[in-house]
Amino acid sequence: MSRRTVRMSGRGQGFALTEAVVAGTLLLMVVQVSWWVTAVQSVVATQVVTGARILDETRLIHHVLDAEIAYGQPGVDWILDNEELHLRAFRGMAFRCGTDVSQGWVVAVSGYRAPDADKDSVLVLSEDGQWSVSALTRSSRRSGLDCQQVDGFSTQVWQLDPPIARPLVGMYFERGAYRFSDGAFRYRRGVAWQPLTGTGIAVDSARMAFMANGGLTTRLTWEGPSPIPPSFRWDSWGRR
Repeated sequence: MSRRTVRMSGRGQGFALTEAVVAGTLLLMVVQVSWWVTAVQSVVATQVVTGARILDETRLIHHVLDAEIAYGQPGVDWILDNEELHLRAFRGMAFRCGTDVSQGWVVAVSGYRAPDADKDSVLVLSEDGQWSVSALTRSSRRSGLDCQQVDGFSTQVWQLDPPIARPLVGMYFERGAYRFSDGAFRYRRGVAWQPLTGTGIAVDSARMAFMANGGLTTRLTWEGPSPIPPSFRWDSWGRR
């Protein structure tokens, strides 16, 4: 009876060792598969995030360039110089009001931002149909003036240098420039180039060029893994 018990006990230990080896092997396989799934998910997540960033920043570039040349004439309001877009960056509109004051021009104003005498000039359309440019030397809000009330517009008095005879409409703007450099889309007002996007645009892939019909064509390619095609091209036109 004792010997039978010993043999059965030894057989049980053999089965327990085999089961442990099998369990360990299965556990290792599960761990490896888990690491593989995690790695794949990480790659996919990186691609999705990169693709979303590419789309978001491409939309920004597209919107900015479309908006900046929308009210300009090629060769007059904007030019390309050494792959830099130099332009009058229009920021808003002003319409003549019925009131005249001894000093200044009474206008109803609306735009992307308020007029700033420190950096803005005004492109003015006069009654004779001519456009001319003056510096905006002062702008001040005024109430109680004879001006049509329109949502989004405020009444101001502008002082221009030089003054314009019989002005009808004004478009205020700052001088600026855009370019692609060091992997980003950048804007310059004054001397400093400020990035408007993160880096990631492939070197020497981005181009802005004149179109035969007076528009602007833009091309660029993004670096990095992405589930979407990384290259984009579009055309923009001015309407003034």
